[in-house]
Amino acid sequence: MANLSRPERWSTAGDLVKSFSYRNGTVNDKLTILGSVWDKECGVYAKHWGLVGVKKGVLYVRPKSSAATQELHMRSEGLVKSLNKYFSRPWIVAVRASYR
Repeated sequence: MANLSRPERWSTAGDLVKSFSYRNGTVNDKLTILGSVWDKECGVYAKHWGLVGVKKGVLYVRPKSSAATQELHMRSEGLVKSLNKYFSRPWIVAVRASYR
């Protein structure tokens, strides 16, 4: 009987991205991919930043505190680069805090 608690049996974010269906080289649902890789790319900050949505390439995030807002602002450029590597073409152009 296989031991399912071993790390080599776990799914990685890359495995999840590869498992989505592709049609003519384009991803059907970018938001699904974004949601699946969000925790991996944000690391420990994911619990302090909630995804709100994307509008015209701008990713809106709801920070849980003023410190989380400042951290989001400082890390936004690197976050854009790390999230865009999961898409065939860069999709996210900026990350902004949303308080609504």
